[in-house]
Amino acid sequence: MPLTIRRHLVDRVRQLRKVIYAACLALTVLALVVAFVSVSSPGVSLEIATGPAFFEGNRALRLADEMWRQHPERSLGSQGAADAVRWITEKLSAFGTIEVEEFTATLGDREVSLHNVAVVLQGVTKDTILVTAPRDTPAVVKVDPLRYSSGTATLIELAQIFAARPHQKTLVFLSTEDGGAGGAGLARFLDTSSLANNISVVLSFAELGRERTQALEAGVTSPRSSTPGWYVQLTRSVLAKSGLGLRMPGLFTQAAEHALSLSSGEQVAGLNRGIPSLHLSDPGSGSPSGIGLDNQGTALERLLLSLDTGAETPPDPGTALLLQSGRYVTGRAITFVATLMLFPSFLVLLVWAFYARMRTHGALRHLQNLLSFAVPFGLVLVLAVLLSYAGLIPRYTLQVPTLPGPPTDPRVGPALLLLLLGGALFLVSRRFLGYFRPREPRAVNEMTRLCAGFLSLLVGLALLLAQSPFLLLPYVSVAWLWPLATCFAEPVYSSAVWRHRFTSNAPVLLLGGITPFLFYAYLASSADISWWRAWWFLLVQVVSGAYGWQGPLGFAFLLAAFLILLGVKRMRVIPVETLETTDELSLLELPPPRSRRRKRRTDARPPLFPWRPDQK
Repeated sequence: MPLTIRRHLVDRVRQLRKVIYAACLALTVLALVVAFVSVSSPGVSLEIATGPAFFEGNRALRLADEMWRQHPERSLGSQGAADAVRWITEKLSAFGTIEVEEFTATLGDREVSLHNVAVVLQGVTKDTILVTAPRDTPAVVKVDPLRYSSGTATLIELAQIFAARPHQKTLVFLSTEDGGAGGAGLARFLDTSSLANNISVVLSFAELGRERTQALEAGVTSPRSSTPGWYVQLTRSVLAKSGLGLRMPGLFTQAAEHALSLSSGEQVAGLNRGIPSLHLSDPGSGSPSGIGLDNQGTALERLLLSLDTGAETPPDPGTALLLQSGRYVTGRAITFVATLMLFPSFLVLLVWAFYARMRTHGALRHLQNLLSFAVPFGLVLVLAVLLSYAGLIPRYTLQVPTLPGPPTDPRVGPALLLLLLGGALFLVSRRFLGYFRPREPRAVNEMTRLCAGFLSLLVGLALLLAQSPFLLLPYVSVAWLWPLATCFAEPVYSSAVWRHRFTSNAPVLLLGGITPFLFYAYLASSADISWWRAWWFLLVQVVSGAYGWQGPLGFAFLLAAFLILLGVKRMRVIPVETLETTDELSLLELPPPRSRRRKRRTDARPPLFPWRPDQK
């Protein structure tokens, strides 16, 4: 009875692959169960203040109307924005010492002059509560312009109230600019102010005062962390006393904002520095009213009174995902789950490295080939950063806004320049760094190339995990689909949808490679960025440092892995009668090219069939 290679080598590899996927799937399911079972409630919660409230909505509405009539246009860097600084300085100077700071920030393709105006109300302790509201307006305001002044009016009213009533902690009321994108004004204050080290909590609000509002919308995420659960729990309880709810982004949206750096708002600046931060807004349509400002302003006053108690601010347990009730999932649990997602690639790499029988010299040549793919992509990213410093690609110092403008409007010139330079670098790198003729047998060469591809895949995914565990989210399909690639031709089963034997790994690789881009495009389109403009927005994010250096470098290794694995040819198994004196790997060969395959004859006569009367 003839023996086959399939029984000795191929089946062993296929069986190990099945065992690896079953074990990794079981571990991942167990980790997910542990992560969500470990969802915790805030260990410490602050008491809700029950004292009298003095917020007057009609007075705040008059302030908002005055600001809008005197300074209707306050876009970043405009003359109206500079005039509004004098107006807000005059209003806040009646409550204490005013600090005005002018600074320059890189926002897209221009340097913009911004101003911070702050008043400090000293308390009994050095523990500081920072209250902020942005005063800038979009470039074009056509609907409900009064809503962009209601936040500043609420800030002035709260400063007047707490300047006249006793408080335990130091209160800082800060009027900023660039609150809608990433909070450049707040970030500047936290970086330069002498009070920054004592700030324990940040409360930000904007666009308040609609009378029919039933719930305020909360911004709770940044690319690195989330608002602690105790802060959300306290805010929800205080708002409920005024008949208001608290809307928060869902778990899927939070995870996407962490992974793709799509979060925006002033809470980003505070959370990136480890300070519990919350941004409240009312983005619905309609103009503010005195009743609406009175209701929401009173809730904010009670929230500040609750934060001003003598109790210390609870420590952050490392919140990663936040539920509506204030319960949370820690970043440690998310990192543990993300690490398990790398196991299929790692274990399949070990399997191929064990069976490949590669030599040191051959392995080094394949690693050199790997670098010939990764180096051009890395150099293209470096060129993109240099173009951003030259002003050809927009660059932002903190958070890239999703609003229409430079970050979402593609520029043909820089894109074509990067494409041409990238193509030239790729050809040069392949010619002088990666072009070589294999010296090993074909079977050993293909299996060693497979090891190099999985190594590049693992390095890329590990770099994404080092940058952020949520950054691995779009590439979960890559981590789990790409190890399915094999250099052995799969057997044809009668129950298969198609019966064609693929000669390469292209179908699986394309599915794993396209999925992350489709995922990013879908989320970008939901953030007011069209499908076509998503690639430009991603490039602006990269040059602005939204993903650090690990993210772009990991992406370069993922592309290199894709190109290497795409070139791996599947081998067919040759049956033999004995394996006593013959090497297993020498009995594997590549399928013949399509041009050399014999075509099936269509004019051949069918075989004789005894039951057909016309045949003799």
